Amino acid sequence: MVHQILIAALAALLASLEVEAVADVTTPAGRVVGLELDVLGTTVHAFLGIPFAQPPVGERRFRRAEPMEPWDGIYNATSKPSACIQDVAFFGRQDTIYNTWTPDGPISEDCLYLNVWQPTHVPTGAAVLVWSYGGSFQVGASVLDLYDGKYLAAAEGVVVVTMNYRVSTLGFLYTGTEGAPGNMGLTDQAMALKWVKENIASFGGDPSLVTVFGESAGGTSIGYLQMSLDSRDLFNRGIVQSGAVVMPWGRDSASAAYNKTIRFAESVGCPPDKGMDAIIACLRDKDGQHLVDTSVLRDTRFFPVIDGSFLVENPGDALKNGNFKKMDILIGSNTNEPTLFLIEDLPGFSSNTSSAITKEQFIKGIEYYIPGLNEFAVDAVVYQYTAWLHHEEETLYRDAFGLLYGDYFNFCPDVTTAHAHVRQGAATYMYEFAQRASNLAWPDWMGVVHGAEMEFVFGRPLDAALGYTAEEVELSRRIMRHWANFARTGNPNNNDETTWGAFNQTDGGYTVLDTHDPRMRMGPRFAACAFWEEYVNPLIAKTDALMMSQSCEPDTSDARADSKAVFWLLQLSLYNLAAVYVFTLHA
Repeated sequence: MVHQILIAALAALLASLEVEAVADVTTPAGRVVGLELDVLGTTVHAFLGIPFAQPPVGERRFRRAEPMEPWDGIYNATSKPSACIQDVAFFGRQDTIYNTWTPDGPISEDCLYLNVWQPTHVPTGAAVLVWSYGGSFQVGASVLDLYDGKYLAAAEGVVVVTMNYRVSTLGFLYTGTEGAPGNMGLTDQAMALKWVKENIASFGGDPSLVTVFGESAGGTSIGYLQMSLDSRDLFNRGIVQSGAVVMPWGRDSASAAYNKTIRFAESVGCPPDKGMDAIIACLRDKDGQHLVDTSVLRDTRFFPVIDGSFLVENPGDALKNGNFKKMDILIGSNTNEPTLFLIEDLPGFSSNTSSAITKEQFIKGIEYYIPGLNEFAVDAVVYQYTAWLHHEEETLYRDAFGLLYGDYFNFCPDVTTAHAHVRQGAATYMYEFAQRASNLAWPDWMGVVHGAEMEFVFGRPLDAALGYTAEEVELSRRIMRHWANFARTGNPNNNDETTWGAFNQTDGGYTVLDTHDPRMRMGPRFAACAFWEEYVNPLIAKTDALMMSQSCEPDTSDARADSKAVFWLLQLSLYNLAAVYVFTLHA
């Protein structure tokens, strides 16, 4: 009933709307009018809040998105849409950078809208860049000022699209039934891409040149969309910023997701004894914001799920087996990805101090972020990341933790993803973003944090009122050119240059993006990634098996000595492994 009222109200609005056609486009979905903007001395048309799916309210809550029917009359696309319901206090702080990522406008369950920026100086056949936002699949919105596509459209003559998708409980709750199949936030993105494919030509875009670019959970979404048979044909290339799909976070097995849903339903007064249909009906009667807030209070986060339908395989297996769309990819991370999270999660880290943590805090941090390590593996990680030449420096363990976190969660998943694409024969490019913005108020030790590249990708330094340096303006222009070139051709270089070499299996070349001249580096943390893949995982398997066998025997000093002997023999193999990788990189 609620849905019918909303649709009737929307139809009445469209039928009676009288809008001056400042920017006027007729699409297969219907006629839309938007804003005409003067940007960088050229004209950009902005169409804000175009619906791409039926409102996911009432009986459609928790279901996969359904297509929006074409409308009659004129749709007024001149104001930003609401963000999807979420925990607006997710980041827990009021620092400038966190505020930049937090929606400050209306929030609604009726949120499946997208925005289009059309460069008028490139009338047809323009490459299309579709943005997928980050936020750990818990928060995020296409309406953030940070994601304004006008500069990218004006500077590079590309059509820019940003899309909303459901997050948190309303986006990823899973029951294994049609009523709540899980992955709604991913299928929302697929629905938006389908709309783009069918309608973007009306805005001058080429539907065969659609590149999805995204950061953090948005980058991870690209990998999932690339894996799924339901979505892989809806786009052509991907730009993955700090969000490789094989990162060790942010997904559940079907059984884990189901059990999480049962516990959550009980916590909000929807007991499971009457069956799954009754649970879903009960949850649909609850206030949407209350459901999200309760998931936060109960620390019950919902993520993408390997459901056997939209996602049929674990990402690591999919990459190994080649079960993903063969497409060009540009992938990378920032120099100091983890510092943004460390100040939130771990005792001893703070943006108000030098964060000179102790060895004990270092070890607790390892155990907190990587709970699957046994005592032997923890010892190995401490040994591997201790800077023995500078072991008396007070910031030793702070810097070591940043390095190991970056390797484990970002750089090594990037390398794994890049290798998989090279094996498929796809054009593959890698970067490290290494520029700390001059107007950032956080301490120097935090470096180039997670998300720091986005303002440069979207051209915010070109806004003189924001106080960026001339060098940062030039860097932003260069990055926008790289991203647009890649969307157009699958190669980030200009036609007359080859400063950014492709990633390959031998030396793993990548480019450093900062205000200095472009430069290539080789082997992005190859030895460190070998440590995690080829040493730590076998170490855990071998020592777990050894400890299991000894748990069935009387405790003797000889048995303990055997355990230590195995550990130190494995440490020796670590030296050999590192030597092999160093030799390989310099051979």
